[in-house]
Amino acid sequence: MSIDSFLNHVAKNGGMSFSNNFLVAIEGAPVPMPGELSQGDALSFMCDEAQLPNVNTATGSINGLYSGLGNLDYPHTRVFTELQLGFMLDANLSILKFLNGWFNNIFSDEGSGPNRVTRLAYRDNYAADIKITKTENGPDSTTQRQPITYVMEKAYPYAIDAIPLQFGSSQITKVTAQFKYQRHYTIDRDVLNVADKARIQNTSLKVNPRKSNLDKAQSDTGNLDLTNPYGIKLPVA
Repeated sequence: MSIDSFLNHVAKNGGMSFSNNFLVAIEGAPVPMPGELSQGDALSFMCDEAQLPNVNTATGSINGLYSGLGNLDYPHTRVFTELQLGFMLDANLSILKFLNGWFNNIFSDEGSGPNRVTRLAYRDNYAADIKITKTENGPDSTTQRQPITYVMEKAYPYAIDAIPLQFGSSQITKVTAQFKYQRHYTIDRDVLNVADKARIQNTSLKVNPRKSNLDKAQSDTGNLDLTNPYGIKLPVA
């Protein structure tokens, strides 16, 4: 494959993906988000680190299936590992309060003094769904193209990492939380079918026939930042 054909292939699939464009949402959290921001806005703006979860498999082994083969591994269970999310904190520490409230909702103390007991809540009362959507720049929005969404079912924060504080240069305070979940699945979308594809094509037909071909090519690829993706020579203005 030549470089030109490779670049043409990348262009037809919407260009390259960049890791600094994603959205995080939590549905069904047992506690509200403190402050004036809604939970969705707070997570969208404050979450600056996330991972699309990996896929793993637990395997067993069988011996003697074929003569001279030895041990043969076979898969028997899907394994879902934990998830890590990192958040920037405002002066009200809204995300930290939200995570602490969620964690405290898992356990509850009863009684007083040294003989008080800790009870565990039912999982349905503290688990929530976490959605991580990988987004790409689109014609109308920086998150318009959304090729895939990972949905983590019945997730909960099992650990909130320590937050370092120190004198010195000013840095944004951040908190990182570890989540476990029951399982995840994905929602796949075609990023080439952007919402304003028809609008771009209709508008371009009224301008310049040769330039309209470029606009159509760019809208077909889903990436309007490309220049001349199909090798069209535009007239010099």
